[in-house]
Amino acid sequence: MKTILTILMALSLLSISLNAQFLTTPAKDNTLVVEGVAILKEIPKNIFVFITVKSESKDYSECQDMLLERMEIVKSSILKQSISKDLLKTTEISINENKEYIDGKQGKIGFSGTITLTIETLFSPEFANKLLTALKIDLVEYSIKFKLSEDQKTKLRHDAITMAVEDAKEKAILLANSSNIKLNRINSVTYLDERYVFYQDSDIVREETLPRQEVFMMAEASGNSTSIDFNPKEIGIYKSVQIEWKIDKK
Repeated sequence: MKTILTILMALSLLSISLNAQFLTTPAKDNTLVVEGVAILKEIPKNIFVFITVKSESKDYSECQDMLLERMEIVKSSILKQSISKDLLKTTEISINENKEYIDGKQGKIGFSGTITLTIETLFSPEFANKLLTALKIDLVEYSIKFKLSEDQKTKLRHDAITMAVEDAKEKAILLANSSNIKLNRINSVTYLDERYVFYQDSDIVREETLPRQEVFMMAEASGNSTSIDFNPKEIGIYKSVQIEWKIDKK
């Protein structure tokens, strides 16, 4: 699959010589700090489906039994389409009290149950059609999105970091030539994405989710509710690095 590289070439001269600043951090004297950035895009290989099954009742046991019964109906509908049961994951089962205010007081009016199921696998039009056929039942809400596979993410991240470093070098050379200064040596290279290590996949851009209503409209437009020509859009990985150069006057 062809990888499309987009290098953001906006110049970012963040500090030259005396008293310049990078963000709010005072710059060192006789330094040039340049940020290199890169976005690599690719058509995602995986399809991800988030399925929600719900029930409501005034009685806890009835709510639970109804929820489990509906879940089995949904599972059966999926398995009938020759979709492997190993792909179907249960991520949440919960039953909570329903409450509302009556005459200024909070009162219990029953229970609501929720089960969430997920499916993630390699995308193909054949699989998508099987899935939509299985989910035509009224008992579920679902959303669909396309995701980069783990292999795709690993490769794109590696290549994007490499390209971001090259982008910073090219900018530094251009800025040095334009400003009549000489690049001496590199003082430091900072991987800026380390600021977001607690957010998994925070470097992914333009990952879109299609709710059931939108999928249904696409099906209606295609003239066949069980045959939709999905066209996954490119998803990008964004990386940035900061390189600090020691500089001299020419």
